[in-house]
Amino acid sequence: MSCRMQRVVWVLLLVFLGANPGIAAEITSIDFKGTSDPNEITIQADGPVTFDKQENQQDKQLILELKGATISKSNSRKIDTSSFNSKVSLISPYQVEGQGNTVRVVVQMRDYVPSDVTQDGNTIRVKVASSGAAPAVAEVPPDPNGETNSAESNPPPPPPDNASPATPAPDALAVQSPQATAPAASETASATDPKNSSLDKFMDSQGNGSFTGKPITLQLRDVDLRDVFRLIGDASGFNIIVGDDVQGKITLSLVNVPWDQALDVIFHSAHLGAERTNNILRIATLAGLTKEKVDELNAKKAMEASTPQVTQIFAINYANLSDMQATLMKFASGAQASTVVTIPGAPAAAGVSSPVSTTSTAIVQLDNRTNSIVVRDFPENIERMKKLIELLDTQTPQVMIEAKIVEATEGFSHTISGGFGLGGTGSTSFYGSFGGGDPLDTLLSTTTGTAIGTGSGAAGAKTGSFGFSPDVSFIPGVQAINAVLQLGEIENQAKIITSPKMVVLNKQRANIVEGQPVLVPIPTTVVPGGTATGGSAVQQANISMGVTPTVTNDGSVLLDLNVERDEPLQLSGGQTGIGARTLTTQVLVDSGNTLVIGGVYVLDKQHSASGMPFLRDIPIIGALFGDSSDTTSRSELFIFITPRIINMKEAGLNT
Repeated sequence: MSCRMQRVVWVLLLVFLGANPGIAAEITSIDFKGTSDPNEITIQADGPVTFDKQENQQDKQLILELKGATISKSNSRKIDTSSFNSKVSLISPYQVEGQGNTVRVVVQMRDYVPSDVTQDGNTIRVKVASSGAAPAVAEVPPDPNGETNSAESNPPPPPPDNASPATPAPDALAVQSPQATAPAASETASATDPKNSSLDKFMDSQGNGSFTGKPITLQLRDVDLRDVFRLIGDASGFNIIVGDDVQGKITLSLVNVPWDQALDVIFHSAHLGAERTNNILRIATLAGLTKEKVDELNAKKAMEASTPQVTQIFAINYANLSDMQATLMKFASGAQASTVVTIPGAPAAAGVSSPVSTTSTAIVQLDNRTNSIVVRDFPENIERMKKLIELLDTQTPQVMIEAKIVEATEGFSHTISGGFGLGGTGSTSFYGSFGGGDPLDTLLSTTTGTAIGTGSGAAGAKTGSFGFSPDVSFIPGVQAINAVLQLGEIENQAKIITSPKMVVLNKQRANIVEGQPVLVPIPTTVVPGGTATGGSAVQQANISMGVTPTVTNDGSVLLDLNVERDEPLQLSGGQTGIGARTLTTQVLVDSGNTLVIGGVYVLDKQHSASGMPFLRDIPIIGALFGDSSDTTSRSELFIFITPRIINMKEAGLNT
């Protein structure tokens, strides 16, 4: 090779070695797929990258540090995924300031759930379960060579043929548990999940006695407890740790018994308890677990006693200061008289009271001038009280209540009456009348002062009159015939609408009244001594509404309601009285809805007739021998109510 060629090769090699470490792949796209479960976030680069995964459960975040990568401004835009039915609410990618080859992707969640991150070449996939369960694919660290490591490509080595789940005692009868030697794949996979469903069910079964484990058969005699727990651990598929204080042997003869029930029976027989830590079940004696809990509580109290207290002032806007003080004192340090330690798997009587101080070391002081509460306590309790105040110090719901009282009346009357008469002359004069006046008078008699068509019928109705009075002197002994027919109708309609409206605080009573004075007669009474008293008094005919609302958390209103509608009435004898209409009820109404809470419908029909017997029943001319009247009255009363919460959001109601 010539010297010139050697120099070219060295230059190229130096350029490659000097530039290659600074070369960074560019993130070309970040996509989110929220229609599948689990949801998937895909990060695509144009070259190889590595990543570090960080989980911030407190802030509900998943953080990916992409090493050897850059991202453009167009791809650094935040991705809002809040419209999806997903645990992921926001994806924020950005270039880390001061680190030109590091890209950070922050996945903000509504509720923290486990996630799975895998890498396939230049593609990184993040799977987040939308239902809150762990993704089906277990988390696998990225392969430095860019290849995907999976459970299928690296299967666990098979157990040796001579492996045994436990070494039974020499005098053991038999052990038959197919599940112990070959646990189901689903159970084994779930054992690595911090939210192990099988372990959850077992811990729940300690209190409710419901067992759902797979059946196993255990026929053992004088077998060490540790060996039995090892068998059950293989059958259940999750991790079991047995404490050093667990000693002794046991004899069992269980056939097709759920493994969780068998474990529960052993706990009660050997006075043992269990404590779960993620996917690990730790077994120890009840006395040992109880002592641990008591020691932990005492250590916590000792640490709190050595922690300096802080003072904070909380401004109270709406809540009552005394009520808020009483609530906060229940959550202050040392407010509990004693602390009871309960061990899982132990009977209820096994709870042990820890020797904790019963004197409260916290101070909750009121300041009425500034409407504030001064709290002095440990920082942890201060934060707890702060959250309580934020939740409780909200506006009292205010309710606008509008009622409409609609009253409609309608009346109709019809009258028809007639008269017929005749009279004689001479010394033997006579007269006859059939429902009419004096037959000797003419129809237009000046003595009555009534002209045709101007008379009045029943109830003041204007009537029309028709009649005749011919001279029939040519008939021997008869001077005149008088006949008259009167017809009249009356019709009336009335509609009254009353609309009281008010605003009232939750659980407070409110009344609104509008009255009309009415002069009502007082019955005459005789007091001792013979003095008669009577007269009249002025009373009120009221339109009133009284209501006490109770607002529910879902935005409905429970109303304790009383509505009155009084009306002056004309009584017989020209006197006046008061007719009352009252409604008292309890009703539940959604805010803003209108409900008919009461109604009265009255129909009154009357018919009256009088006249000469037999003659008034003759068709057509029978009206001349009597009179008849028909009266119909109808009234309707309805009450509508509409409650509306006017500060629903400020009151913190769930809508």
